[in-house]
Amino acid sequence: MSGLKERLERLRQTARAAEASREAEAQAERDGDSGAAVAGTQPGEDRLHPGFRRLGVTEETNEAGSFLLRRIVYPLPYKHGRCGLEELFGVAPLLHPVACRQNGIRRGSRRVPADPGETPVPQAAGLLFLDTETTGLGVGAGNVPFMIGIGRYTDRAFVVEQTLIRHPGEERAMLTWLLTRFQGVTHLVTYNGRSFDWPVLANRFILNGWRRSGPEPGHLDFLHPARALWKNTLPTCRLGTVEEERLGIVRGEDVPGSLAPELYMRFLSDGNAEHLSGVYVHNEKDVLTLAALAVHFGHLLAGRLGDAVPVPDDAEERFRTGAWLEQHGRSEDAMRMYDLLAAEPEPAEDGSEIGWRLALAARYKRLGNLESALALWQQAAAFAESSRLPRIEAHLELAMYYEHKTKDYGLALRYANTALELTVRRLSAFRASSAAQEEKARLVRRIDRLKRKLDRRPVVPDTAGSEVEAIWGWRQNG
Repeated sequence: MSGLKERLERLRQTARAAEASREAEAQAERDGDSGAAVAGTQPGEDRLHPGFRRLGVTEETNEAGSFLLRRIVYPLPYKHGRCGLEELFGVAPLLHPVACRQNGIRRGSRRVPADPGETPVPQAAGLLFLDTETTGLGVGAGNVPFMIGIGRYTDRAFVVEQTLIRHPGEERAMLTWLLTRFQGVTHLVTYNGRSFDWPVLANRFILNGWRRSGPEPGHLDFLHPARALWKNTLPTCRLGTVEEERLGIVRGEDVPGSLAPELYMRFLSDGNAEHLSGVYVHNEKDVLTLAALAVHFGHLLAGRLGDAVPVPDDAEERFRTGAWLEQHGRSEDAMRMYDLLAAEPEPAEDGSEIGWRLALAARYKRLGNLESALALWQQAAAFAESSRLPRIEAHLELAMYYEHKTKDYGLALRYANTALELTVRRLSAFRASSAAQEEKARLVRRIDRLKRKLDRRPVVPDTAGSEVEAIWGWRQNG
């Protein structure tokens, strides 16, 4: 039933588009635009709505039919925000660790990084920057990409091409043309494209009669690095926010992508290309920003933090940058970020810095740098004791450190007791969950164990004849 509804809707859209086309031609005659074709246009372009011609849109024809195409050439060097697009020629291969992590193999339900030898090293000429504008948000059969924007590098330019279908009957021609642009491509560069843009396109190829005959291209989906670096320091990781806050790109007046489906439906209803002018510009800028992001992440992996890429002002972002660099094999650059953080003053009163301090302490612990970890745990513990909603991770780490590393059972017991007090305080503020109750039980067991260890401590008589602990200086009970 849903298939019949879809076919009927396509027929209605085709009829509306044909009527809109006739109206556009009549309007062109009234405006005096029905004469000879504009110089430099292809046959039939004189029939396009004037709004399309002002944007530089032409009609493209192949064996599957026709569709609309817009091409914009950016001669290199070209600067988009702070990033020179020509710089990608030098740093594209350094995106290889990102490609390896994103194009893994599946073992059970886990994706693991691919063997670096099996993943092609990104080169600027082999990257296809892709952004689609669709009629909906899902990846099912009912979602149609009415505009596809791609960006490619040539030796001397960055070229943006944008397709548009005027009715569903032009989709096959558009996809046929798109296949020619996949030749020589090793990676699709997108923003959430691995989960959205590519599955949508793959579905449209299948619905138009194509079948997969080989592996899909690799992915460089920059939504994931953006979230890794900025999810806690930007209000949102939308592409528009990222480009303005971190790449120095200011679009000014812009049609949000969420309005693109509505504007396309207006175009289908009346054939007026002016509805789509903002959508074209929005899609074009998205493609350019993808290239700028590639340059940005390439510079990070090239060790140019503090040079081509500013050192983050925010401590949380410095930590996340260090963690991301460490994940991708840049351990020395990561340690630079960590060392800057270790010199940070006491935590802010709002507790916003506790998260990265605990995470950094865990990394120092893993690296065997317990001295640096200890200082961070002590800062976090002091803050927790004055917090209304305390976290006990630092107290637990300190209790373990003093119990197992220095054998200072008295100090370990103090931190364990404080952790229990904080847990009880937190349980009184919220309804106790089974996990919280289990955490409390584990703390009680830890405290009992530490008390038993203290009871077994060796003792020697002091000069006054009283019994004191040989190591800790605690008076013997009983």
